[in-house]
Amino acid sequence: MSAETLTTASPATDAFTAEILRSYLVSTVKEMVLTTTRTAYSTCFCHGEDFTCGIFDAGGRMIAQDQGVGVHAGGLEGAIAAVITRAGGVFAPGDVYLHNDPYDGGTHQADVCCVRPMFAAGRLVGFAANRGHWSDVGGMAPGGWSGVAEDVVQEGLLLPSVCLYRAGVLQEDIQQLVLRNVRLSRQCWGDLQAQIASSIAAERRIAALVDRHGPEGLDAAVDAAISYTRRRFLAALEAMPEGEATGEDVMEDDGRGGGPFPIRVRIAKRPDGSVLADFEGTSVQADAPINCTFACTRAAVIGSLIAMLDPDLPLNAGLTELIEVRAPLGSMVNPVYPAPTFGTTADPADRAMETVMRALAELLPDRAVAGSYSTGQNATGGGKDREGGEFLWYSYQSGGCGAWPGGDGNSAMWHLMANSKNESCEAWEARYPIRYLEYSLREDSGGAGQWRGGLGTERRIQVEVPTRLSAISGHHGIGAHGLAGAGEGAPNGFAIERDGVRTTIQEAYDLPSPSKFANLALRAGDVFVSLQGGGGGYGDPRHRDPRARADDVRAGYVSPGAAALLYHQEPTP
Repeated sequence: MSAETLTTASPATDAFTAEILRSYLVSTVKEMVLTTTRTAYSTCFCHGEDFTCGIFDAGGRMIAQDQGVGVHAGGLEGAIAAVITRAGGVFAPGDVYLHNDPYDGGTHQADVCCVRPMFAAGRLVGFAANRGHWSDVGGMAPGGWSGVAEDVVQEGLLLPSVCLYRAGVLQEDIQQLVLRNVRLSRQCWGDLQAQIASSIAAERRIAALVDRHGPEGLDAAVDAAISYTRRRFLAALEAMPEGEATGEDVMEDDGRGGGPFPIRVRIAKRPDGSVLADFEGTSVQADAPINCTFACTRAAVIGSLIAMLDPDLPLNAGLTELIEVRAPLGSMVNPVYPAPTFGTTADPADRAMETVMRALAELLPDRAVAGSYSTGQNATGGGKDREGGEFLWYSYQSGGCGAWPGGDGNSAMWHLMANSKNESCEAWEARYPIRYLEYSLREDSGGAGQWRGGLGTERRIQVEVPTRLSAISGHHGIGAHGLAGAGEGAPNGFAIERDGVRTTIQEAYDLPSPSKFANLALRAGDVFVSLQGGGGGYGDPRHRDPRARADDVRAGYVSPGAAALLYHQEPTP
């Protein structure tokens, strides 16, 4: 769609009122977020904020979405389309649908999308959606993240759009089907009720808008929101030259000794102002949890473009309709049943994102960003506590992000596809049979450069009862890439401390992979160590400001030995 075909506002209202209404839609989504965090049960929802909210018009076009989790960027549209299709487009007030099908608009099974049609003035006006990470969806490993899964059925419950409430009436058979297939059913139900509550809040606000401004006022607000984003994206896109560039990254291993597996993309800006991302040449899907569902592949493209062009761009159909993503069916970035997909929101999506960012760095070199640690280091632990009750914790971590021209990378921050929050160590100790021994920055983990990569983190968690440990991670051998002559960040890592001796997880359990495993037996007193990698640097390290090198050493970010070796001279005292 060209810029000439775009409208600036609906004729139903003036530009000033249209902007007020557009902002009202955005604030509606923000209220959905607050409702969720204040009513959810799990730390994953109420502390980590691992969920995303959005509202859509009656045709399924995205009107507004909170920035939420980057891997959900623009990814809710596929779930809404699946719900509309399976329901035949017929809905009643009070309906609630659940969806997590990774092959039909879903991300991975743990990200369950709660969709509720919104009615006002007696007609369907749109949909409210809340996609959030349930702490458990069944499967072979407590909390999921089984690094040894060979097909999707092993990974957890699949929900291809099912109606949980029909016209406000709970469908108890569907409720029991869900709750009998997950661990910690009370927590699951509590989080789900928080998701539903957020959609009710959205419907009330939309109904209030219609009561005050009429149906034409809502239409004007939708037109204003979508047109504003479209105009702003096209304006930002002017900074990117027409033409194309390519990028490549790899999935390091499949958990069984195979790999690496390349992910390739070609990014092209078209003369009409749209953008194409073509993943032709990417590896075929694997029988291992290293595949990236199409929704996450699309999010990697959308999120990267927003980050490089206009980080504050409101996310809606005005942007997503201008981006075409092509991914070969049956490839690692668009798998088909029964390929494992649970890991998709972590390393596979992160690798797709890094691939896109590398291509965009060629087109926008003045905005290029070096690689990040780009993995959640996703791990789960489960078992029985001292009272015999079941417990389950889910650990996903921040790390070091890449440097850019003019600035060091952020330390202990989330990479582009996550954007979650660090959870409270104290809340963990109160809820789970664990004790936090350390949460610190990793010295020397940031890639050396004129601008240094951000530092990764180290977390040491002592388990107080026997615990089953599972994880899916990556790049434990390859660090985040540097740019313009800079160094790599330190790789990620898992380790265990037993009887005062630290060894890697791979060595301790004689595993084929250092980053993918399931149901390892931790003994009471063992310490699980999660090492998040650092970001890549930018520019020749010899050009780093001597004062910055000295500050790094004084702060403990860089050791004196590393400063002398990597920067080729002693730091200034």
